[in-house]
Amino acid sequence: MIPSSWREALGDAVLPAVLVDLDAFDRNVRHIADTVRSAGARVSIRPATKSVRVPALLRRIAAADAIYQGWMTYSARETLALWQDGLDDFLVAYPTVQPGDLAALRAVHEGGGRVALVVDSAEGLRAASRAMSGVSAPFRLVADVDMSLRALGGRVHLGVRRSPLRSVDEVRRFFALAGGMSDVTMAGWMGYDAQLAGLQDASPFQGAMNLAARAVRAASRRSVRAKREALSEALSRDGYRVEIANGGGSGSIDHAPREPWLTEVTAGSGFMGPHLFDYFSNVRFEPAFFVALQVVRSSDVGYVTCQGGGYVASGAPGWDKAPRPWWPAGAKLLPTEGAGEVQTPLRVGRDAQVQIGDAVLLRHAKGGELAERFTDYVLMQGGRPAGRTETYRGRGWCFG
Repeated sequence: MIPSSWREALGDAVLPAVLVDLDAFDRNVRHIADTVRSAGARVSIRPATKSVRVPALLRRIAAADAIYQGWMTYSARETLALWQDGLDDFLVAYPTVQPGDLAALRAVHEGGGRVALVVDSAEGLRAASRAMSGVSAPFRLVADVDMSLRALGGRVHLGVRRSPLRSVDEVRRFFALAGGMSDVTMAGWMGYDAQLAGLQDASPFQGAMNLAARAVRAASRRSVRAKREALSEALSRDGYRVEIANGGGSGSIDHAPREPWLTEVTAGSGFMGPHLFDYFSNVRFEPAFFVALQVVRSSDVGYVTCQGGGYVASGAPGWDKAPRPWWPAGAKLLPTEGAGEVQTPLRVGRDAQVQIGDAVLLRHAKGGELAERFTDYVLMQGGRPAGRTETYRGRGWCFG
């Protein structure tokens, strides 16, 4: 049977449900702040909203420590909703040229909110300039600079496919192009190191590929640092005042803050402690949220079947994206079925004391995606129930 404190916290919640351990969540928040401070840098931390998607938990992060400043959002409409909900200081980290999106950002800007949009193309610059025509103060833009490792004329690309802005000179020309457009201004740059912040190098699913991942991470750490330094120096020589120089993520918070040219680093999934972040050699977070499933069948001794459970994370397909059983200890997904849309079988062992009607707990691979499947989260603190809180979906928000 599920541990009594967890069972009490779930109470009469209809399963499947998500359970958040606020004590573990708070420890992750403190750990991230302490890790960044230990680097000796004077950078702030900008939480990534997509990795949480629960307004009350976002506010809990902001209230925990003054080092948390502003928000990295993933959608213009999300930004407008959060601003209307009382938050402020947004960096919209993904470009958009849709008039409706830009109108939402204009509403925040003209309403007195602090917001900047990431751009990486001439089309993006022109669209922003048109949408912001006649604003009371120039709308801020931030250049997204590619930090991938590339070789052989781009035929080898190690990192994510994001921005076409790769060289320092390309970024300088981009800033100059923006300078000739009305009603927008370049506020800085973002250099996300995906092959550091998001590449696991201690994964049980990768075998010998972990060695290759470590080599990529080591090479990337040197190249990313050099590029961000060169970019900072070049823009300074050109006379630009850089307000935002953003880098890093949960998987690189131990070293990105050591770069003195960064004004801020980003963290997201580390607050929630999803299981993908168990597979990094350099960072550790506590599991802070779990999916509780109802056991509804037992086809054989040592096997149970749960209702629901098919909460597979985005990204390259693989077993690392499937939810991982957490309780009972030793439970495993079946390789022939995995986590199913309406039912998930588990091998629990012959001695496991799991009965029909009990709850089992799984961990999701990522921090925020579960919030798209549930309207609220069940909260636990000090081993006792601590209420519920709405997700984005519970607010009626859906941003794609």
